[in-house]
Amino acid sequence: MFAFRVEDDSLTSIIEGMADSAGNLMDALVRGVSETMTPYVKQHAPVGKRYLLDGTMIMGGELRDSLHFVYGQYGSYLAGARQGIWVIGGTKPHRIAPRGPRSVVSTRKQLPQFPHLSFFWPKVGTAVFPKAVNHPGTEPNDFRWEAFQQAMDEMAIQDVTNRIMTQWVSGGGI
Repeated sequence: MFAFRVEDDSLTSIIEGMADSAGNLMDALVRGVSETMTPYVKQHAPVGKRYLLDGTMIMGGELRDSLHFVYGQYGSYLAGARQGIWVIGGTKPHRIAPRGPRSVVSTRKQLPQFPHLSFFWPKVGTAVFPKAVNHPGTEPNDFRWEAFQQAMDEMAIQDVTNRIMTQWVSGGGI
């Protein structure tokens, strides 16, 4: 450990306080930036939609509503609903087939009880019951970068960083 002494005792105590609180400073910066970024990330997260078999559209938001930062020893990371990985990274074309004797949606007694998918297809305007479908895949949508750019443009990250650093320097620590 590096140690030094200055003639002015008030300055020495301030510098020692700052050195002792460096870990607290980093924690405050990580938490402050993460808390500042949360509303930006939620604002930019895509909100999907799904359809009931009768064609009623239901707006999504599960991914958006689940987004939060998890804090650890070495910083924080964004976490949320599992479909986030497919939204951010996109998907390649793939086949979708039922896994069991019935599809996930066709559990009502009046629907087919054999292994078929069931969903409302807006393009044809009716419910369909295919044995399988070839999904065309999705383009990646890394909404995190748009959120970060907006936060930077609005100086939100700089503001929280400046506030914490000023508090640390002027107060001799956090």
